[in-house]
Amino acid sequence: MLSLCVLLLLGPLPVLAQYEDGQKAFDSGDYAGAQAAWQKGADANDARSQYSLGYLAQFGLAGGADFGAAKSWYEKAADNNNPDALYALGLMYETGQAGAKDLSRAFDLYHKAATAGTQSDAEYAIGRMLLRGRGVPRNATESVTWLKKAAQHGNPAGQYMLAAAYEAGWGVKINEGEAYYWYRRADQGDPVELEEQDVAFEPKIAIAALKKRLPADLIEDYDEKLKRDLAAAKKPKAKSEAKPSTAKAEAKAAETAKAQPDALTKQTH
Repeated sequence: MLSLCVLLLLGPLPVLAQYEDGQKAFDSGDYAGAQAAWQKGADANDARSQYSLGYLAQFGLAGGADFGAAKSWYEKAADNNNPDALYALGLMYETGQAGAKDLSRAFDLYHKAATAGTQSDAEYAIGRMLLRGRGVPRNATESVTWLKKAAQHGNPAGQYMLAAAYEAGWGVKINEGEAYYWYRRADQGDPVELEEQDVAFEPKIAIAALKKRLPADLIEDYDEKLKRDLAAAKKPKAKSEAKPSTAKAEAKAAETAKAQPDALTKQTH
């Protein structure tokens, strides 16, 4: 009985080691090594390894790009309720990489991703689809709820679009102070990631325009709030699970969105 308990306790360790070995190889640019390590984890039904193999296949990092293989691995990981795989699969349906575009299916997968764990990309995707009426009826009020979640989880695109909602009054009362704050939060994020989502997301222009309209004392208050919040966000936290970036997938989604002009993505300042 004791030996069985020991086996049960030690069982997941090799899978964890395989995933971490794959992550180390990925981070060093050894994609073939990452693929070999993750394949072992995937064979043991590790959802993170399955998702990661899908990522390698989607972007051809260990050979030619293979959307069919990517979709298959994402589906396996999604069946194990992996939030990153659910999001990535949703993005494939939204952009048409999973076959024919299916916006309703994409929205459903984003929602599952957001409820399976903290997945700020999925939260942002839900918010923008609701705001634009993309695959679902337009609902600006519910959109703001999701954009707030994405923004609070540090998603720069969610922060930018939340700021735009406060500035324009989409689903929320106009509040230029809050708009200024969230544009500044977005401006603190990765500018490449923000541009990949939408080239029209230009927080510096929005901030400069709002500074001309807002009272100096209000700006000072929000600048102090920003300083406190950023300091709090930098405090050491429990180690989070590393995973391949979704930046390339986001860029593809942004590319698709640009092919379908949407006035909601552009602001006049």
